[in-house]
Amino acid sequence: MREVYESVQMRLRVPFVNFIFRVLANYPDYLRTAWGRIEPHLLTTRFEQAADELRTRALLEPIPDPPEADWQALGDLGTIRTFTDTIHYVLPTLLLVVSAFDEGLTGQPGNRVGAVPDTAIAPGVAEGTVGLSMVTEEETDPELNQLFREICEHHGHPGVASYYRAIGRWPQFLKAIWEVVRPLVNSPAYRQRKSELLEEARNVALRLSLPDRKELGLDSQRLEELRAILAMFRFRVIPDTFLEVAVIKAMLDGPEAARISRFSFAVA
Repeated sequence: MREVYESVQMRLRVPFVNFIFRVLANYPDYLRTAWGRIEPHLLTTRFEQAADELRTRALLEPIPDPPEADWQALGDLGTIRTFTDTIHYVLPTLLLVVSAFDEGLTGQPGNRVGAVPDTAIAPGVAEGTVGLSMVTEEETDPELNQLFREICEHHGHPGVASYYRAIGRWPQFLKAIWEVVRPLVNSPAYRQRKSELLEEARNVALRLSLPDRKELGLDSQRLEELRAILAMFRFRVIPDTFLEVAVIKAMLDGPEAARISRFSFAVA
């Protein structure tokens, strides 16, 4: 798993291992095989452009008005902004990866015959990306715990998204930004945009070369468990966080900045 974790960081170009991979590490044989098949597609201009296209379409408009409070007084805005940029960069790639993993277990075998493209750039963490450790239970006070519960319950997620747990280091910022984002969650526009992103990600996934469930040799119980995990991340946690981080990015830096990423090597 150490080798997979290192590859995840080098191929996704961020200095941390996203939650989906830490969960799938409970199924090491599956994760090694599935990651080994998706790995060659990463760091290619075609895959990066697909992620860029998702990012361009993810922003919900009109952009809500930002909190009236002085943002500088709510937290370390420089670190929050850079971390938001990092998450905003990796989320569309994660949506593509988890869509591909899920299609490998649920789709028809004939769909996974795409050729593996040549690697475009060398693996490595993108310069300027940052990671933040998530707030632990020992570090939270009752007020922050209540805010985390509200975020979790409002989404219907099994846990609080890593992005919110990380910026929980600045509870006043998190509280202010959540007040703006909360009305958007599961609104008609939100559901429609998420549906569009999921369909586009599926179209990309079906063009990749991936192992099917027979090749993976999974028994019925492990297959059921993996499908449940992948479905939760594919259809709920990752696209929900993606939509909301795009809005937060737009409030921090403007809508045009939320349609692109300064870390994209395809754009560069």
